[in-house]
Amino acid sequence: MSSTDLETYDYCLIGGGTASCLIASRLSQQLPDHRILILEAGEHIRNDPKIRTPGLSATLQSDPNYDWQYSTAPEPGLNGRIIKQPRGKLVGGTSAINSHSVVFPSYEWHDRFAEKLLSDSGRSEWTSKSMADCYQRWQSGKSNSTTNNHVGLLDGVITSFPAKQDILQRQWTKVFEELGHPEGSPEFSESSLGAVTITNAVDAAKGERSHAGIAFLEPALARGSVTLKTGAMVNKIVFAKRSAANEKLNAEGVSYTYRGKDCFARAREIIVCAGAFGSPTILERSGIGSTAILTAANIPVLYELPGVGENLQDHLNCGLACETRDDIPTRDEAWRNPEERKAALSEYEQKRTGRFSEGGAYSFAFTPLQLMETSSQTQQLNDSVKQCVNEEQNPGLKSQYSVLQEIVESSTEATASNFMLRAQRHVDYDSLPKDAPRFVDGNYVTVVAMLAHPFSRGSCHVSPDPSKQPDIKFNYLSHPLDVEILARHLMLIENLFQTPAFAAITKPGGRRLPRSFPHPVVSLEDAKSILPINSATNYHPSSTCSMMREDLGGVVDETLRVYGTENVRVCDASVLPIIPRGNILTAVYAFAEKAAELICREA
Repeated sequence: MSSTDLETYDYCLIGGGTASCLIASRLSQQLPDHRILILEAGEHIRNDPKIRTPGLSATLQSDPNYDWQYSTAPEPGLNGRIIKQPRGKLVGGTSAINSHSVVFPSYEWHDRFAEKLLSDSGRSEWTSKSMADCYQRWQSGKSNSTTNNHVGLLDGVITSFPAKQDILQRQWTKVFEELGHPEGSPEFSESSLGAVTITNAVDAAKGERSHAGIAFLEPALARGSVTLKTGAMVNKIVFAKRSAANEKLNAEGVSYTYRGKDCFARAREIIVCAGAFGSPTILERSGIGSTAILTAANIPVLYELPGVGENLQDHLNCGLACETRDDIPTRDEAWRNPEERKAALSEYEQKRTGRFSEGGAYSFAFTPLQLMETSSQTQQLNDSVKQCVNEEQNPGLKSQYSVLQEIVESSTEATASNFMLRAQRHVDYDSLPKDAPRFVDGNYVTVVAMLAHPFSRGSCHVSPDPSKQPDIKFNYLSHPLDVEILARHLMLIENLFQTPAFAAITKPGGRRLPRSFPHPVVSLEDAKSILPINSATNYHPSSTCSMMREDLGGVVDETLRVYGTENVRVCDASVLPIIPRGNILTAVYAFAEKAAELICREA
């Protein structure tokens, strides 16, 4: 054990990802006399053009230099497919490799999980009213913070709208206006129907990605109170021996491997920010979790907490595409023509303009099924959800499902987040004959329905073989209500294609995608048959260390402190008790703001 690693810190952050960078920034600014250590297993990759260039985000995923390359066990609901789960292998975490879209949850989501899943004492911290400033504070130039100990200007992520909306983006808004729903707010707000033009985490002045490593950790490191160690593989949290069996665990520090040496860092408080896959497995390796899981991995049980690694959720999506008229510009030719892609990249390198300077998706909509279903169809689904809630025996799931029930029954809250892609998409490519081309001729507009709040639940646990990645099982589409709701949303997309605004841009009798079902979707059975081969993930794993009451299967309380411990918290996507609608990045940033607020208040 290296003597240099026996120093004592006030806070040790495990992981240097999205939430960790923000927390380090806030603590370094508001608690300048406190010493902060960040242990990051990846590297701090600065000034890399692949990371900086918004249009190259897809090339980062599956590249072992940037991505941990997690993958699931075979998923029965997706015909046994193994699903890749990219996670950022660098400072800034997945915010440094994702596809930039900035989508906010709703007020109702916050208020409902606070009411049904949290204890009376901590509920008020997590209502929409209490969280509103947290959703503003992480964005550069948007803070109206009245946080105690606030000093100077806060570090923040820069977001931007598209430089100019093209015809497809304008028509997307018009589709919903024709249905009687004007464009909605892109910010944290009450639920409403209608298209939304969102921002992306892109610094438009530079044409570059804005991520947590740049926005938060760089200025924090400059303040001098933060120590960053990269290439540091955390083994476990080390706890002091307890004098009584019912005494809470008190962490002494963190055991980790650094440059081939076994090291130990003492800290007054440990904050685990290793993500939906890393955080639960670190707790398990430290002796906190299900007895069955820990026993199988030959790990002594220090505190029985069966919720660790459970409740795993993700956004599954499925899309349909129509061929557009020949005069409608899309991004299809760039997929087929390397010379066009080369020219666009050259434009970006010279001017920081063009499609490589922007994110891929700006056109979203939050859609309840009531938008286009009959009252009898709505009632049939409501009855099925009610029956599901009444029959559920697990108290934690019953409480969560009751939140989902209210969302399904609401005529303004989304059961899916829709987004438009200005190009073809081929999720079903692997199911096609081996000689099928990767891309097809023609220009396409693709509309994707992303299941907002799935009923299916999975798990992520430490592998009995410590050399292997965690055992990840999402159980996509394992709950029949997910199949029913996502299939209905494919029918809704089909109805959107029939609106005058879409008819104005699509080719009459034009080709349809997916190639495995190149026809209009005319029945629920059609839609359900498409799901197993044409569904994909949005890469939003969450909820494996859920903030819920312990009797409901929660792992952390309303202060984000791990049950059974005195001084260990978790803050990242794993603590979201129910996955929010849309991309989860904004919620991760906001929860990190709340974590910093709680820590500074206690300090």
